[in-house]
Amino acid sequence: MVISFEKQIEDVDSLRIKTARDMLNQFCKYISENNPKYNWVGVYVLRKNKLILESYVGKPTIHEEISIGEGLCSQAIVQNNIVNEPDVTSNSKYLACSVETKSELVVPVRANGSPVGEIDIDSDSPRAFTKEDEKFVSQLSELISNQVKILSD
Repeated sequence: MVISFEKQIEDVDSLRIKTARDMLNQFCKYISENNPKYNWVGVYVLRKNKLILESYVGKPTIHEEISIGEGLCSQAIVQNNIVNEPDVTSNSKYLACSVETKSELVVPVRANGSPVGEIDIDSDSPRAFTKEDEKFVSQLSELISNQVKILSD
């Protein structure tokens, strides 16, 4: 059974977990389980000009820390805007995590308008992410912004 984006937003909004880190772990697990084309779901937290991987579901990655200026993840922070790359193999800024990854969606998580982290989603399908995915993940980023802000301080 496919759960609608609206229902998933309600479910994420109702997550009441003791710590910010536990909440992000549950968030990544829930989003990954309910969106089959989301093969890797992670949350990076911005700390001292680096993106630190706080939580993820999917294959392990060597990119647990990304300096600002490197990769598509960094681009989303610098531009404070969504990065939706339909074909990672055609973008020289892509930091390869898995040979299976074909597309990537990176959405900044903001506090008071400034990025404090991001949601990073990879798909093994090319052109996997639509404007609807962008809107959905943007809404999710608002729901987790307090937890990400706590961990970024």
